[in-house]
Amino acid sequence: MKASLIINLIAAHNSGDENEFAHALEALASDEEKKGNVPLANQIRNTYKNRSKVGTVKKTDFTPISSTFMPQAATMSTIAPRDKDSMLELYELINPEVGLEDVVLPKAQKEALQRIIEEQKNIKMLHKHNIMPSNRLLLCGPPGCGKTLTAKALAKEMGLPMAYVRLDGLVSSYLGQTSTNLRKIFDSVKNQRIVLFLDEFDTIAKKRDDSNELGELKRVVTTLLQNFDNMPEHVFLIAATNHHHLLDPAIWRRFNLSIILELPNEEQRTELIKKWIIEFKIGAKIDVQLISKITEGLNGAQIRELMVAATKHYITNNNNLENEDVVKILIQQLTMFTENKDSYWAVLKDMHQRGVSLRSLEKATGIKHSTIQYRVGNKSKNTKESENNAE
Repeated sequence: MKASLIINLIAAHNSGDENEFAHALEALASDEEKKGNVPLANQIRNTYKNRSKVGTVKKTDFTPISSTFMPQAATMSTIAPRDKDSMLELYELINPEVGLEDVVLPKAQKEALQRIIEEQKNIKMLHKHNIMPSNRLLLCGPPGCGKTLTAKALAKEMGLPMAYVRLDGLVSSYLGQTSTNLRKIFDSVKNQRIVLFLDEFDTIAKKRDDSNELGELKRVVTTLLQNFDNMPEHVFLIAATNHHHLLDPAIWRRFNLSIILELPNEEQRTELIKKWIIEFKIGAKIDVQLISKITEGLNGAQIRELMVAATKHYITNNNNLENEDVVKILIQQLTMFTENKDSYWAVLKDMHQRGVSLRSLEKATGIKHSTIQYRVGNKSKNTKESENNAE
């Protein structure tokens, strides 16, 4: 240990200034951590944190933040910790630019998120009633359903930066290093007002009773739970997973709220398409309801890619975009541009059943009307009526 740091610690103790002593002790712990003595650094911090004083009230489950102290939000100059071996930063500090209005979710889920935001904006009022605000959220759902977008929107609405944890730096092949990296992350953010986002959460939070997993991963889960329990309330933690069924049961109890985000329904798809038509400045009149129907089963990211491709077509074809153009693009995306597989005809049949007329499919694919009719089978009643009206 550096003699100067020990001298500063003693001087701070003699001064009777608790804040000065805390800063001197943190400087000592940080110096040991930089030298690789992470266990010792944590022991120094924990010893101070768990101190007891004569005449003080015993620690309860609720430890309110003093009204005179609230950690400042992290700034872009904040230095993220690094993995010891790869030297990769363990998280990326970002300032999200999307808000809750950019997220298309069912009404009940959006209201739940809004309540979380209101709690975070009224922390001092909650403290007066000895209530902690919700600060741990688990987002579940398939890829592309908006988990990351939702997390960023929450950070934006709360006016906080986000520490986006990099799993490529966090997960190490070296024994014990992943647990060490986890501790580094939580120690780094514990004195900051920040949103900590753990994406692909199941990678580090799998069930410990899985016989196929090594003991190392089980130790990682234990370390994760310990850090959850010691995390201060001014850190807002969001975890996201595509496989919530893989999570350890003990993990679920650590979250105030869990939300399952699903693939967008027809109403949500319509809202998304209209949103991107406005955002991308597509002046052409296309049948939004039809596009919404034929994109059933797609996630938000896939629908956005469709609208981006449609916009490019609109721009490069003299502001001309028809329904058949969008249908053609979607067929290409769904079949990976091949026309020689059974899946190609399955896609055409599915679109026909959802309301795309045979003539529109003919125009979109360049395949004769009679051939399509033969390959996709009988027409539905609604499709017959739409074709008769069109004629």
